[in-house]
This record gives sequence, C-alpha cells and structure tokens, in this order.
Amino acid sequence: MSDVLDRILNRVDGAWVAERAFELVEIPSVTLEEQEVCVCYADQLRGLGLDVTVREVTPGRSNLYARIRGTGGGPALMLNGHLDTIPVGNCPRPRREGDRIYGRGSTDMKGGMAAVLGAARALIQSGVRLKGDLWLTAVVGHEETEAKKDGIHAMIEDIRGGRLTPDRILIVEGRDALWVMSMGSAVFTILMESDKGGMHTQYVAFGENPIRHMGDLIRRIYERQGELDAGAVHPLAGAERIDLGIAQAGDYFNRTPLRCVLTGTRRWAPGRTAQDVLAELQALAGPFAEAGKLHLKVSIEHEREPFETPADDPAVRATSAAARRVTGRDPDFVGMRIVGDANLYVHGAGVPTFYYGPSNETAHADVEWVSVARLESAAKVYALTAALYCGVAG
Repeated sequence: MSDVLDRILNRVDGAWVAERAFELVEIPSVTLEEQEVCVCYADQLRGLGLDVTVREVTPGRSNLYARIRGTGGGPALMLNGHLDTIPVGNCPRPRREGDRIYGRGSTDMKGGMAAVLGAARALIQSGVRLKGDLWLTAVVGHEETEAKKDGIHAMIEDIRGGRLTPDRILIVEGRDALWVMSMGSAVFTILMESDKGGMHTQYVAFGENPIRHMGDLIRRIYERQGELDAGAVHPLAGAERIDLGIAQAGDYFNRTPLRCVLTGTRRWAPGRTAQDVLAELQALAGPFAEAGKLHLKVSIEHEREPFETPADDPAVRATSAAARRVTGRDPDFVGMRIVGDANLYVHGAGVPTFYYGPSNETAHADVEWVSVARLESAAKVYALTAALYCGVAG
C-alpha cells in the first residue's frame, strides 16, 4: 500500500493547484451571485475528464456534483465545499505574491476547492482505482443569510433522495486540523411586554419600571454564564455560551417602556437539543417577567443542532493517517462553538461529517490570503484520505 500512496503523492502538482485556485479567486462570487464561478468550477472538473451534474438551486445558481467511480466493495467519500463568498469589502484585488494567493475567497474557501481538484487529478493520473466512489461537490448559498443555506439544503435533499450516495462527508474548510465537533447554536429573543401602557417615569417607582426587571434578567444571564463555565466543559470546544448582542427598551427618556427585548446567541454541547435550550431560556426569564407583571415570550431561530464525529470514525482515522504521512505530524483534533454546514449534513442527511482544510486564519479578513504550500499539502491529504478510506482496487 505504501508504494501506491507514494504514486498518488507524486502526482499532486502544487503549481497546478495554485493556478486553479487563482482562476476561482479572480471571479467575484458573493452569495446569490455565484453563476460565473460555478461555470468555471464545472469546466475545471470537466477538464479532468469527469462528468458534471449541474443541479439548479435557483435560476442561474447551481450546485455541482461529480464522481470518480469506484470498482465496488468500498465506502464512498464526499469532498465538499462552497463557492460563494462574503462581500468583497476592503479586500484587495486578487494577486499572487510569493507563496500567497490574495483575494476574497482565497482561504474561505476557493483554495480548498482547488485542492480538491488537485487530489482528483492526482488519483486519475496515478492510475490508482478506488473501490468506493469519490464524490466531488460544490454548493452555493453558504455565506449570506439571505440565501437561507439553499444550496446546502438542496444537496441534503439529493442525498436523502439517493441522487448522491456518500457514506462520509469531508468538508474542505478550516485550518489543517481535524474539526470533528461543533456546538449547537440558536439566536434567541426574550420579549417582556407591559399591558399597563407607557407612563411618566416620575409617577412610577423605579422598582416597578419594566427596565428594572430587564436589568435583573441581564444580571441573571451573566450568572448563568458563570454556571456554564463551572459546569461540564466539552474537551474540544470548552464551555457552552449564552451571549447578548441587543438590548432594547423604551421610546422616550421619561416614559416607561411598553416592551423590553433581549436578543442573543445560545451555544450548546452535544447531548442537548434546541428545544431543551428554549425551555431553559423560558425558565430563566420567567421569574423576572412574573415579578414585573410582564407578559413573556421567548423564541429561537436559525437553530442548528450540535454534531460530533468520533475520533475513531474510519474516515476520520483515514484523514488523520493521511495528514500524518503528508506533514510528518499528527493533526490536531478540534471542536468549535461556531456552526457550519456539517451541523446540517449530519442531522439533515444522516451522514457523518467533519472538516479538514488548508487554512482558515484570514477567512473574512480585509486582507484574505492562502498559502500555496498549504494548498498542495491539503490536496495530498485529500487524495490519500480517499485511497485509505475508499480502499484501493487490485
């Protein structure tokens, strides 16, 4: 097997991968405006001799699916990523400078998508045949909330319907570490309303002002975070979080408010659900609404359930072994409080998912760039992962 892996590695061409990455970075592809970059990536896949399925998500916006067919008898791996980016903003125009490719999307995540091309090319040119299928997929609609993750949900639908048949999904995003766990996440809103109407603050004891009870609730949320910090802490992602981002009350400086609103984010570890979190928030806010004779409504949105793919999962083990062979060291295993597409694939499609990317340090930064050397390394890791997980025929 060692000589087969070396044959694959010898076919990975870092300069070729860099050229493909730069072609993608030169094309602006803000979410909902991905058509041109999708055409480019489809052409890059076809240039490898692959058939490409263009799966329309909305008119002019499509997911792309390609497959290196296995001979049979092995599990199927999917390499997946998104082609859209956040707005260009202050990010400089694309350029190459030494080991770096600069430009919006270079690290998040067109570099990783180019590394997928490099891995597929190496496998094809090496003449190595996999037992299981290797799926190469690109989705739209990842970054901006306006898209509502439509490309991701379309791919989930296609997996559930049997159009795509992966046993594992490796998302080619993040830094060069095995990101195998993310907390759940939801945006919550706590609304406390008074049916007394607004009154001049001069004639209302401060202790009866709804703002007072809102303040007490904020302090209780602060105390709750302390309890989370002192409680069960996930070994990879740390303590759960409850954070506030918006506090709104009142419409005039000397008039009691009709409504008090707190909006924030709750992140929770595997073993709990969004409904558990909603019940917790209701119980947390209830005493303060009752004390102020206020009507309480607690809601959550954009909820994602947590995921955790075990370190001993066969695809994770394959990627770990591949990274060790390529880099000479064991990769880090990491968990994150932030959520990504893996949370959706695991719960929506029922497919164990994890991440390993070329880099993530400059994602969404004003000056975004990716290292060519790390793109080459990632391409090697993906190619070897496919051989180790899918199996090699003959």
